[in-house]
Amino acid sequence: MAVLILISSIFHLAVGLFLSVTEINVSTIDIVFGVIYVFMGIGLFAGKRLFIYLSLIFPLIDGIGGTFAHITSHSINPLIAAVIDVVIILCCSYLLLNKNPR
Repeated sequence: MAVLILISSIFHLAVGLFLSVTEINVSTIDIVFGVIYVFMGIGLFAGKRLFIYLSLIFPLIDGIGGTFAHITSHSINPLIAAVIDVVIILCCSYLLLNKNPR
């Protein structure tokens, strides 16, 4: 799951830097989520349970925003990020509901 979050962070940072040429607000949001995802990925590699909860909350927020952005702009980038966020949310839910974590 940590690798998936780091892949999502690279995706957010790349999209944010690409969009920074034309759209300041959208690029700022993508860059902020990219940086947050980097810290969450590092925290998950460290094995801290707090980062599992954070990895459930932030992708939920980003997934809802990405779905709304896809509906309004018909761009494919927010949809890709939202699909990745759904997979992250499912992985976090599994880890939180699993009684015997490894």
